[in-house]
Amino acid sequence: MTAEQAVRFPAVQLFVRRAAEWSDYQFHDEDCEAVASICHSLDGLPLAIELAAAQIGTFSPRDLVTTIDRNLGFRAPGAEGAPPRHETLMATIDWSFRLLSHKEARLFATLSVFSDAFEAEDAAFVAEAAGLDPVDVVTGLGSLVAKSLLSAQVRGANLRYRLLDSTRRYAAARRRADPACGQALRHHALRVLALFEQSEEEWNWREPADWTQRYLGRIADLRAALSWAFGEDGDPVLGIRLTVAGITLWSETSILSEAQARLASALALAKTTQCDDLLKAKLACALGWSLFYARKMSNENEIAWLDAIAFARRAGNLEYQQRALVGFAFYLLQIGHVPRAITYLEEATGLAGRDRDLTATSEADRALAWARAFAGELSKSRQVLDRLAATYSLAEGRSRKDANEVYRFITVRFNLPFVAWMQGQAHYAARLARDAVEAADRSGQWVSQSNALGLAALPVALETGDLAALGTYTERLRRNLERERISRWIPVERYFSACLRDLRGDVKAVEDIRSAIDELIECRFLMRIGSYLSVLARALLRQGRIEEAREAIARAIDHQERQGERWCRSELQRVEASVLFHAGEPLRAERRLQQALAEARAIGAATFELRIATDLAAHWIATGRRLKAVRLLAPIYEEFAEGFETQDLVAASRLLQPLRANG
Repeated sequence: MTAEQAVRFPAVQLFVRRAAEWSDYQFHDEDCEAVASICHSLDGLPLAIELAAAQIGTFSPRDLVTTIDRNLGFRAPGAEGAPPRHETLMATIDWSFRLLSHKEARLFATLSVFSDAFEAEDAAFVAEAAGLDPVDVVTGLGSLVAKSLLSAQVRGANLRYRLLDSTRRYAAARRRADPACGQALRHHALRVLALFEQSEEEWNWREPADWTQRYLGRIADLRAALSWAFGEDGDPVLGIRLTVAGITLWSETSILSEAQARLASALALAKTTQCDDLLKAKLACALGWSLFYARKMSNENEIAWLDAIAFARRAGNLEYQQRALVGFAFYLLQIGHVPRAITYLEEATGLAGRDRDLTATSEADRALAWARAFAGELSKSRQVLDRLAATYSLAEGRSRKDANEVYRFITVRFNLPFVAWMQGQAHYAARLARDAVEAADRSGQWVSQSNALGLAALPVALETGDLAALGTYTERLRRNLERERISRWIPVERYFSACLRDLRGDVKAVEDIRSAIDELIECRFLMRIGSYLSVLARALLRQGRIEEAREAIARAIDHQERQGERWCRSELQRVEASVLFHAGEPLRAERRLQQALAEARAIGAATFELRIATDLAAHWIATGRRLKAVRLLAPIYEEFAEGFETQDLVAASRLLQPLRANG
């Protein structure tokens, strides 16, 4: 066989290419038999062939055949019962290892602590534990790459190194057998800690995509360091510090289930260990947020937030006091404790007077405005939300500051649309919600987009009767849940999808509405549950199921009163009046509508005032009080300046037209 014929075989081609790269080797016909024998002896394994080719500067092909035949009798540690190809590979690695100098061998063993790619600076820090200096490391890395025991890849201005899995396993066995490497795992954990503490600082200024790529590539080493720190021979306090340092990465990349498990374990340990209170506050805050996206709002969530508040107070840290107060208030809003949430948010906003640089102040302002909207204080809420909406714009840059600006642009539009809709600005509300959804889409903020859909876009589309938008947004939320399965939004998506089917005439959809609401209640995701139940009552009435509708609206009112959600009280009273009309109790129904009208006016809910006035006017017309109906409905209708094609204004207009035409 000639050299030209031999290089057609992939294994021979790999050997010749790698040998030429390392030693300017020229493949000649007389070497064909020896090279083919080498590849056959190594079972065609690419790594084994590369390791052999790296020795071509020391051995000729014929000498390599002899050397490999002599050394392949070696059985690597732990190779009993391993497949023959695996034994061949491990024997080849062992042979290459035995050709290393003492310092190269120690460096190779030490590098096994890295689970993924690393840089020379990382290697130097860890190798110090084995008595190697920076010069030993730099020269050793070059030698290991040349001998194919280590791969190197350029990334930007840096050179990154990596051990293949099989090579790492072999090197780890050598490290464990060498007492001089006994501190390597501790040094690795300390290096990982330094990197992730650095990541927290860099998060404030490094471009988000660059930051994520840089530190997500280190997550395997973070996991390995945590496993060692919390293991039998580890360092629990170091593990707690590592967990705190990893919070930013888990949060930024939405690795929620892993974060939740690690944070819970670290916090439980921190409570029984001599540990800084600020570290405990950071762990508890992060745990609270990770639990926020769980399927069920459990007492564990409340405990985490109360711990965070207590630890931050003990540490005297206003920043984490405010963060914890805001986080706990968001939790309270989700489970329907509006008055209690307002109390904590008033404390959080009050802290801004003691330190103007607190980073959570705008979140505290937004959350308090939102809570006040739920409590029926629409005017107070609107002033703050309008101010915040005007403050943040869609920055086009890629810096962290720009990303934060976009995030705040989106989040204020979680809350403002629903307030604007209640105050009679349906078009403006829909536009705000759409802007939030689209901004989140462009920036890839899928969790934020799900929030914008569930809190703003879907409710506004449903209440305004925009079925096309309702269909588009439910499909978007469904796709988001496939991408980022946030448990709390699953029953919300089912609820709005069922509402859409019901409005399109699917008589079976009402049971799915009921089922979704029951799941929300079981999960303790109670925010707006009174409103959801009123939608169920209306759907049941359309099917003539009066007693079921009566039960649904009674449950709705009970939740609304217990939760302090005054914002929807007038709407629930209106739906209750509809049930009474269907049940043949017009006098009670009329009184209920009068009460609802007064309530809507008291909180400034123009949309609910119009709905109630339309129902009351329709009743008066049916009972011969046409003039009274016009005098009630016309002035309210004329207060509206937009949204004339929405279902509420269309219904009012249809009622008024014949009355006006008849004078």
